Amino acid sequence: MALIKTIKYGAGEIRIHDDYSKDKTVEETQRIVDEVSRLVMDFYKREAAG
Repeated sequence: MALIKTIKYGAGEIRIHDDYSKDKTVEETQRIVDEVSRLVMDFYKREAAG
């Protein structure tokens, strides 16, 4: 598991490792990105609705 990138976020940080996609096809990786994007968008829609 190699650390690919570290992103400072407020008082914490986000660490991205290569093990999430190391053994996955391009299609599987895209499906994961699409699902996470949908979850994030749903969260922001709920937040905006109040």
